[in-house]
Amino acid sequence: MIRRILLYFLVFLGTFLVYKYVYPNPRTWYDHYIYQARSFLSGRVDIPNLPGYFQDKVVVKGKTYIPFPPAPAALLAPIIKINPNVTEQGVSIVVGAINAVLVLILLGKFTSTKNAFLLTIFFAFGTAVFWSAIVGTVWFFAQNVALMFLLLSLISFKEKKDFLSGIFFALAVLSRYPILLGGIFFALELFKDRKRFIAFLLGAFLSVPVQLFYDYARFGSILQTGYVAVYESYVHSNYPFTIIQLFKPGAGYFGYIDPRNIPLHLFTFLIFPPIIDATLKIMPSPYGMGILFTSPLLLLALKPNLKNIFQRNLFIGACSVALIDFMHYMQGWVQFSYRFLLDFLPFLLIILALRFKPKKTHIALLIISVIVSTWGTLWAIKLGW
Repeated sequence: MIRRILLYFLVFLGTFLVYKYVYPNPRTWYDHYIYQARSFLSGRVDIPNLPGYFQDKVVVKGKTYIPFPPAPAALLAPIIKINPNVTEQGVSIVVGAINAVLVLILLGKFTSTKNAFLLTIFFAFGTAVFWSAIVGTVWFFAQNVALMFLLLSLISFKEKKDFLSGIFFALAVLSRYPILLGGIFFALELFKDRKRFIAFLLGAFLSVPVQLFYDYARFGSILQTGYVAVYESYVHSNYPFTIIQLFKPGAGYFGYIDPRNIPLHLFTFLIFPPIIDATLKIMPSPYGMGILFTSPLLLLALKPNLKNIFQRNLFIGACSVALIDFMHYMQGWVQFSYRFLLDFLPFLLIILALRFKPKKTHIALLIISVIVSTWGTLWAIKLGW
């Protein structure tokens, strides 16, 4: 037990130090959740002092709101109470290091400690997690917080602590809405055990009254989140928020949640290549890069195994979340790799853990993932993303 705790501590410390060293002076911009957390502490849901240049905001009757779910700001609120000068990016690095430990714990339940450790290195430094954790701006912060809660939910599920698993799942959904469809995995796994399934549902259901109350407090309607209004503001701007502008400049945009966006996301997620400038310098695209280049080890998890019920359910859970993400009007911007991957990455990591072996080809793919992700993260910092 002591050796295991020491390993967890070393993984946390090592990840934190690398993240901090790579990005020692994080930029304090687009930190919407800091402002929302301060508003929560003052007993309000609107944000009267949100900087004017911030996108992703909704103004209703002279009051400014952000459309995002409340959990990331709620997480920040007590931290701000203790340290008013804390930055969103500073907390993001800590959350990123915690997530590395959680991945080690989770994957250790499905494979050897050695394999789990190697895959934790892949997770922390060979995927979109690397850039997302160290930059910590609003979109990335939310996805890393959601990732933390989803990992905790899966760990609790494996330990048969189903009510707790449901609560953590609720918190993940209250950080990133698309994760709601990840509940399909839990339903497929638990529906035959009525007692466990009900316990999970009781915990997960806590997200419903919280979200409905939050929406009503902001917009006077339990059915409005503000995201559609933000989408419309992007559509009527010159902001290059979708890769369709690369292929067909001046083209119209698809809907907020629209099946026609799926090919754009699949291209970004899987095979979007780096860009080559006029001097033949290779650099990452601000629209993202496909995992074929950035995290090729993850390709091992993408072939469904329909004969193995557990792997099939994990794959269905990942695809269910990905489907909503893939229909979203934006594929991501000033991102390295593909940030939406974080919403369904835990399901794929478990599949990967069940298939990974420390042989030359798998180790080579891991090393390539770490090298390319480090290269892309350093470039992203240099480019001021």
